[in-house]
Amino acid sequence: MLPYYEYEYTLEMFNDIIKERNDQETKNNRELEDKYNIGNMQSQAKKNMSSYKAPSMPKISMPKL
Repeated sequence: MLPYYEYEYTLEMFNDIIKERNDQETKNNRELEDKYNIGNMQSQAKKNMSSYKAPSMPKISMPKL
């Protein structure tokens, strides 16, 4: 059992650690996006996929017995 103030300090420390990790993760993601130009690749992929049309299925009538 922790006294209330110790519990509060512990939660505050955990929140600080989580914020630091999130900041570091977003920084790493931005660096990777800049390095590999991911944003440009995604926009090109969207353009290419929007022009792609799925082939239609042939119409086959059932044989009469």
